Amino acid sequence: MDNLINTSKIITLLSFVIGTILFALQLYFKQSDAFISPGLIFVIIALIINSISLLALTFSLLGSTKRKIEILQTCGIVLLNIPIAILYFYILILTEFRV
Repeated sequence: MDNLINTSKIITLLSFVIGTILFALQLYFKQSDAFISPGLIFVIIALIINSISLLALTFSLLGSTKRKIEILQTCGIVLLNIPIAILYFYILILTEFRV
């Protein structure tokens, strides 16, 4: 159980860090589209991996009675990447179409 919780937290942190780096690079190099394709590929891969992690946490929640709070907290941490990704996307759209 500890392994799943720690792995999920590491996956979430790596997704956040890599996504933030790609976001910052795209903002810095506004004229270049070089980070659009890698960014989209990363988002798709991160979505799949984070979804698997969340699904595993959900199934472990059904079987565990002692660590429900810790599993729920980890699920919340994993889900925090969703509004962050939406915010990054919104900012990129605003900066791309600014006249």
